[in-house]
Amino acid sequence: MSKHVLIRCILVGMSSLLLVSTSAFGWGGPSHSAMCHQVFDDAVVAPLLDAIDDVDEIEDYTGEPGSWQDGQWDNVEARAYIPGISSPNGKNWDSLDETTRLKYMMHNCGDVAVPIGHSPACYNPGGYSHTINEAALEAQVSLWDTYPDIEGTSSWYNDETNTTYSYTGTITDILDEHYDACRNNMTWFKSTKHWWGHYPSDNHDAGWNGTAIAQLLMRAMIVDYILAKENIYVAGDALPTGSAGGTILFDRAGSYDPDCIEWDSDGEYSQIYGVHDQGIQYYLYDFNGDVPSGGAWDYISYNDELEYSVNDLIGFGIPTNQWSWFYVAAVDNEGTAWSAGDWMYLSSGGAPEPASLSLLAVGGLALLRRRKRQ
Repeated sequence: MSKHVLIRCILVGMSSLLLVSTSAFGWGGPSHSAMCHQVFDDAVVAPLLDAIDDVDEIEDYTGEPGSWQDGQWDNVEARAYIPGISSPNGKNWDSLDETTRLKYMMHNCGDVAVPIGHSPACYNPGGYSHTINEAALEAQVSLWDTYPDIEGTSSWYNDETNTTYSYTGTITDILDEHYDACRNNMTWFKSTKHWWGHYPSDNHDAGWNGTAIAQLLMRAMIVDYILAKENIYVAGDALPTGSAGGTILFDRAGSYDPDCIEWDSDGEYSQIYGVHDQGIQYYLYDFNGDVPSGGAWDYISYNDELEYSVNDLIGFGIPTNQWSWFYVAAVDNEGTAWSAGDWMYLSSGGAPEPASLSLLAVGGLALLRRRKRQ
């Protein structure tokens, strides 16, 4: 073999290795795509996918440029992929179209479960990161015929550390659990030799554990993203009436923020209603109905029920002995508001039954300029 032929063979071999490594690591590749396909096929996720476009493209290619791999855990923890939420490391997620945003988001969620690359296990002090080893591990994972099946459960048992990790509760609870799952296994992750021919069974255990918790996280995050696109639901109550000298009860029980959910042990989620630290933060009341014309909100309530003096309401200029229109808005933990209108009746006696009055959505009030997430 001539010198030139030998050099060419070496270059081709190095190029092939680089291609495999960058495919598996830098731009997603088959491991990320396989995980995304499995998550999107999950019985909980699949019915929600009509809310997003280009599902096939997102599944088949879930990578992102290297510049978007900085601070991945910070972005995931902050839910920076939801429009309107600032990225901790300054990435402008709002500049991305939805397809690109979801590609990057799903890749971020997959990466932060890789034990030796971007996960919280890499954080200092005592952290560890080795991207070449990570690429080798992902390349091995990419050759698997099957991936861990998480459908029907929110838990994963790591037989190496004899620990069960339960991805249940709110999104914050799941993020906390994921952080612990990575950090508590850091010693095991660090001791694993992620090279071809080195402890292949241990490599498989590390990769299997990483892809399992990655899928649990990816499922929660894609559901969180899709539900965040929906408007807050502001519940109505029996049309409030009251007499001078008494009080009037405003009841918003049944209101909810769509992305305020709680995951169950069986891999499904349930809605959380009312004021909650992860959902609706408070309600704004415009008793005299002047917000659309530039007026101010009259009262802020941090509870689902508000009991207010009829005399104070009359003091706002609300006429008595006739039905009056008022507004109420619910504001969630992302600072997004959705408004609704209702009627009330103030009098010195009883109130007549209206012919046809009901709670009406009136989103887009002048004061509420921030649009609901799209």
